[in-house]
Amino acid sequence: DCCKPSCSWPGKGKVKKPVMACDVETGEILYDANEPSVCQGGRAATCKNSKPFNVSEGLSMGFAAAAVSGGHGLVGDANCGQCFELKFIEKEHPEGQWGGAGPALVGKHMVVQVTNIGYDVTGDHSFDIMIP
Repeated sequence: DCCKPSCSWPGKGKVKKPVMACDVETGEILYDANEPSVCQGGRAATCKNSKPFNVSEGLSMGFAAAAVSGGHGLVGDANCGQCFELKFIEKEHPEGQWGGAGPALVGKHMVVQVTNIGYDVTGDHSFDIMIP
């Protein structure tokens, strides 16, 4: 979604300041961390520049929502601002035909910063890569 990232609210994670949010109409950065989310009638939304980018042939960087309802160790607001290295692999999840990277991504890495928390996300996966 393009709501204000949950890590944009004050007091989330061990960071100097919250993740930036942008004005839904102008795209400009909002410096008031208390501006309500566009999803609650406010102006704050995910910034368009919160998209993945390549660093080299085998490494990209981006932003992600942490899915915190699984048993994988992610706990929620404390994960705001943390960075994790993901490795794209071919392996599918045991139950069902899902998971695994496309052939062009297998073996590549991505460093993501947690900018959003998915309390409502269930399952064995840990991250949803942000693509606004």
